[in-house]
Amino acid sequence: MKITYANKKVEKFFTDYSKMKKKLPFEWVRSIKKLMNQLTAADNFGIFLSLGIGKPEQLSGYKQIMYSLHVTANVRLIIELNATEDTVKICEEIVVEGVSDYHGDKNNWYIP
Repeated sequence: MKITYANKKVEKFFTDYSKMKKKLPFEWVRSIKKLMNQLTAADNFGIFLSLGIGKPEQLSGYKQIMYSLHVTANVRLIIELNATEDTVKICEEIVVEGVSDYHGDKNNWYIP
């Protein structure tokens, strides 16, 4: 699957995990790296969803289709699909939005 980033700041952290380790705990970085490798290895998002890795959850209240993947109990990797409701299963491109502490209605972004 093709992975792009929401902006240069996000790309900086996701292309250099040593920088990410300076900002986030090691266990989080390890989980994020594992999720990113698994997303890259999947041919499309439908295959990734069928594996259930990271407990993917669709987020509501956004114009685009957004999913969160569990890094820890409350920390999520937020991704946007380059797809419509009809093409989620065959989506081959995602945009990484960042890492967020997802508590109900408010988001605390660690990597925006």
